[in-house]
Amino acid sequence: MIKKYSLYILLGLFSLTSCTKIIDIKLNSGMQRIVIEARITDQNLPATIILSRTTDYFNPDEPEKVSGAIVKLSTGSGEMEILSETSEGVYQATQIKGVNGEKYFLRVEDGNEVYEASSTLPDKVSIDSLVYSPSFMMNPHDTVGGFMLGCRFTDPGGIANYYSVNIFKTPVDTGKQQSFGPPGMASSRLLVDDMLFNGKPGSINLNRGGLYQIGDTVEVELVSLDQVVYSYYDQLNEVSGGGAMFSSSAPANPENNISNGAMGFFTAEAIDRQMVIIEAKAP
Repeated sequence: MIKKYSLYILLGLFSLTSCTKIIDIKLNSGMQRIVIEARITDQNLPATIILSRTTDYFNPDEPEKVSGAIVKLSTGSGEMEILSETSEGVYQATQIKGVNGEKYFLRVEDGNEVYEASSTLPDKVSIDSLVYSPSFMMNPHDTVGGFMLGCRFTDPGGIANYYSVNIFKTPVDTGKQQSFGPPGMASSRLLVDDMLFNGKPGSINLNRGGLYQIGDTVEVELVSLDQVVYSYYDQLNEVSGGGAMFSSSAPANPENNISNGAMGFFTAEAIDRQMVIIEAKAP
């Protein structure tokens, strides 16, 4: 099932939205909370954890970075590593790498406070193809025309799968890569689950930010997530709007997978990428 942020699914597969639970927390102006942004992927890159603190919601400043914490990453198979602080508030692993199917455990010790989380790195689901075709029907105000773009992939059967589809466009006129999403959204992320196409081919329309033009270069990431992180991103889209996600304590915060009241997330992700250049004649 694809989430309701101006998303379209080709082949007429999806039209549902799912319920989310948002915790309404009454925060006073001086209440600070730690923010943990932790990610490990199967891309042979070091796991990275960024620690900061929220600012006063009514007087937001640059978030304070958390230095000197003890950050531990371990696996279900028994590995454990204490991460090095590579710059202020940024901690990276040097030994533990992301492996599909492995469960990872995070522990952050900040003074007397301890925060813990876990996430399982799913199996990778590959993009079969990126397919585009000319269109003059995107909306009634479109007089220039352009191209529709779809991402085709085959969902593994037998288990529930959760995806984030990230879109990066390099327009031919600027040559600068940018996230490609609708105005006012904090992210170009599309959230998709496989409720309606478990074990079947699917095609996701990638035109949430408009049409593509000849010469545009588009990079698409198909990111496989675990269910808890998928739900967190879903709630985050609802509450963040177009603003910064973690710069200050907000009246409502998404439910995450980190203990002891921390904000943020710990995600283990399997990523596949493809790139396409829009040409005058569609393939």
